[in-house]
Amino acid sequence: MGSGSAAFAAGIKTADIGARVLIVEDNVIGGTCLDRGCIPSKYLIEVANTFYTPSKNPFPGVELAAGNLNIRDIIEKKEELLKELRKEKYWNVLEAYPQIEYKNLRGKFLDKGVALVGEDKVNFGKAIIAIGSKPGIPPGKGIEKVRYYTSDSIFDIDHLPGRLIMIGGGAIGLEQLGQAFLRLGSEVTIVESFQEIAMLQEPEIRTKLKEILEKEGMNILTSAKVNNVCEENGKLTLEVEHEGKKITIYGTDLLIATGREPNTKDIGLEAISVMTNTRGFIQANEFMQTTNKDIYAAGDCVGKMMLVTVAAMEGGIAAENALLGNKKKADYLSVPNAIFTDPEVAKVGMDEVEARKRGLEVETRVLDFSKVPRAAISLQTEGLVKMVVEKNSGKIIGIHILAPHGAEIIHKAAILVKYGFTIDDVVQMVDVYPTLSESIKLCAQSFKKDIAKLLCCAE
Repeated sequence: MGSGSAAFAAGIKTADIGARVLIVEDNVIGGTCLDRGCIPSKYLIEVANTFYTPSKNPFPGVELAAGNLNIRDIIEKKEELLKELRKEKYWNVLEAYPQIEYKNLRGKFLDKGVALVGEDKVNFGKAIIAIGSKPGIPPGKGIEKVRYYTSDSIFDIDHLPGRLIMIGGGAIGLEQLGQAFLRLGSEVTIVESFQEIAMLQEPEIRTKLKEILEKEGMNILTSAKVNNVCEENGKLTLEVEHEGKKITIYGTDLLIATGREPNTKDIGLEAISVMTNTRGFIQANEFMQTTNKDIYAAGDCVGKMMLVTVAAMEGGIAAENALLGNKKKADYLSVPNAIFTDPEVAKVGMDEVEARKRGLEVETRVLDFSKVPRAAISLQTEGLVKMVVEKNSGKIIGIHILAPHGAEIIHKAAILVKYGFTIDDVVQMVDVYPTLSESIKLCAQSFKKDIAKLLCCAE
């Protein structure tokens, strides 16, 4: 049930094992990542970064002409891209696997081993629920009476917002084009109820990111409570409590990015004894098995790590365990993830607080990106790397990055965390010089030496 990465990974694994599988979906094939998330957001971020390049250019002696943009043309090209990828990554897969049947119909469980697909009853042996999630909208405050965008609908906008207000400063809000719209020419204000933006990141990372975004022109209000939202003559007004004062924010467009909720309502979970938690996410164990031994779940509807890569991993594991027995477990600790701001935020493994909560004795170091030669050459030195290491063994258990191309650099870090490398292992590696990924080695070296006193490339 579902047609995103989790469902298709499960379908492919099922076919590879030799079983038949039916995929049912009552929305557009492809899931959140392709249709409403990763792909359209990165496309528009690239557009914005390209448009912004002339004003960001740091090199003396180089003059770049400012350009113009047509938001309708941009959105039209985005749709063409999605159509191409939908065919390549989904429809072509269906053609390649005759064991996979696909029906663009709504599915609902009726009883043990029986589901309703459209108007037809279907019998099944095992089932995998991979129905994803949707934007969560905070109740009340007048939001239901005003015009707003969500992280799903923002990619179909047909105009450039004059003043964009974003409720939510977590990964979704930061990634769903706040900085992109700022670079395209919108005034952007983020209203965040927590004391800082990007609260799932290390404090050094989120503090520096806020500083960078504010320097670029973004207005960020943290520890801010929205009391009321209203709209009159096409103009939006937010009444907010901030730092003990009541303030009013005016905007032309509103984007709500306050998290996501699972699509688990009205699909018959109670008929098959599949339990959910208080937020509606399906309860699944380490084998992706639900409270019904014949039903497995994967992806956003499980809510463990809401990433497309994790959804695909979980989908494959769910299918394998459903057909061959519970043997394979999901490894979340070595999964890297990123927020595509500029500079990019990326992390893998544990943060310092989590490690200490687990009873580990750890050491940390923070490397300022101004110490990275490649960053200095590019005049892009705003950023940092934080490494979390077990004190006695020197084993690297977490790496956190704020840097240009941080989402690329993190893949080196992911290998180090997954396979238990130590700081000595990393120091003894030979990196290409000069590169941004060398920042990982420099941070490792800083546990034992003052890198300001080191020769380039020396251990």
